Amino acid sequence: MHNVSTKITPEDEIAVKKMVGEFKNDQKRDFEREVLFIRHIQDAVLDASPTLLKIPLGQTREPQDLLDAGHGQCSDRGRSIEKALRYYGFTVRFVSVFSRDKTFIPPETMAIDSGNDLRSHALVEVLTQKGWMFVDTNARWISLDSQGEPISLETWNNIDNKDAFVWDDENQGEIYWLLRRPFTIVYGLYTRHGQFYPPFTPYIPDINLPTFIKGHFLP
Repeated sequence: MHNVSTKITPEDEIAVKKMVGEFKNDQKRDFEREVLFIRHIQDAVLDASPTLLKIPLGQTREPQDLLDAGHGQCSDRGRSIEKALRYYGFTVRFVSVFSRDKTFIPPETMAIDSGNDLRSHALVEVLTQKGWMFVDTNARWISLDSQGEPISLETWNNIDNKDAFVWDDENQGEIYWLLRRPFTIVYGLYTRHGQFYPPFTPYIPDINLPTFIKGHFLP
């Protein structure tokens, strides 16, 4: 009952097409086309929600909700990026990251009091022909290095000298500040408080269970 579905509904399809425009699902696209397409989807979602303002608690935050509101925060925008990428044939996972020591395992992180220096950010990881790449939800920024190669969240979290890392010059802005310090990755977690998706039960996290469970067994 509390599982967050990743299914694309007819309403999602209509909203995604409104946001993204007339794009075909090109199954023969190469990596360079994938990157251009992913950037286009990110642009479309950010253009649809130019103001960083959360959709109120106790309300759904699907693509049509984002269009209606005209604003959103990272988790709201992430849902639309996720749905759009899924609709156009990509394998995607929604991710929450937390600014805690990365030795904390996900269940411990979810139990930590938010006031105890715990900051979070929501983003999306998409599987490209060259591997996983994360897509930010507040800036027009994706995890391509200076050679145009994708970097996964797992790989990035284990790089020691993050300040010296050089990213793709097509990115606008900087990598999200939280990702510059050690962080905990929780795949499939949309929120810890349970107020973003039906049945809106307080303190029961909104989770896509298959992604969450599989995330525990990543290498």
